[in-house]
Amino acid sequence: MNAATDRQWAVRDAVLRWLLAKTTEGYRSPILDADAIGETVGWAPAPLTRDEVADASNYLYREGYVTGVPVMGIGIPRPMLTMAGRRVAKRERPLRRAMRGHDVVS
Repeated sequence: MNAATDRQWAVRDAVLRWLLAKTTEGYRSPILDADAIGETVGWAPAPLTRDEVADASNYLYREGYVTGVPVMGIGIPRPMLTMAGRRVAKRERPLRRAMRGHDVVS
């Protein structure tokens, strides 16, 4: 894997952890916000971009980890964790590892 692919997986993990944190706080479908996600999960690398967060939300939607209404160019603006997404997020394992046994597509 290369650095760009590693970052893509890390962004997916960050969005999933952020959604779990927001759900725990009582926000069932928070508005996607790259800055808020980075702040909540303690994102240390270069700041998250809106495009990265949109791509991550689309990926999580396709995999059945979130539900919501896809919007072109925005991703899932108000994602909600599904039960599967909650289970994966609570495991605190990287998504890439959780996907073993599936065909991993970046």
